[in-house]
Amino acid sequence: MGWIGAGLAALALALMATVWWQGFAAPAGYLYGAATAEAEAAYCLAVAERIGEITGGRGAARLEAHLDEQVAFWRPRAGPRPGIGRVALARDSNAPGVNEGAHLHLAVQDCAGRAVGFYGHRFEGFD
Repeated sequence: MGWIGAGLAALALALMATVWWQGFAAPAGYLYGAATAEAEAAYCLAVAERIGEITGGRGAARLEAHLDEQVAFWRPRAGPRPGIGRVALARDSNAPGVNEGAHLHLAVQDCAGRAVGFYGHRFEGFD
């Protein structure tokens, strides 16, 4: 029995080492299929701006403040071509079977989560 246990432990260790090593070769994993951090930021900027267009500033005060915070956070990260985010968002939200409102609702949450979890940003509206 001792050899079986040792073999299983060695196998588990080899598997863990392989998974750990493969993690270094993995792509960064940007939101919504973006190829670069700037494209991801442009997408998130487009999401916040599009929701702002829909609400016209007449949404709940907390929502409007959060949208303003997201725009302020993503705009400087979007680089020189923020329009690529609008193109990608239009592609995604106009795809067959996609509800634009539902997509925007999830996307604004994903973008906020990315800002907090990856960039360490603190949105004042979350306090």
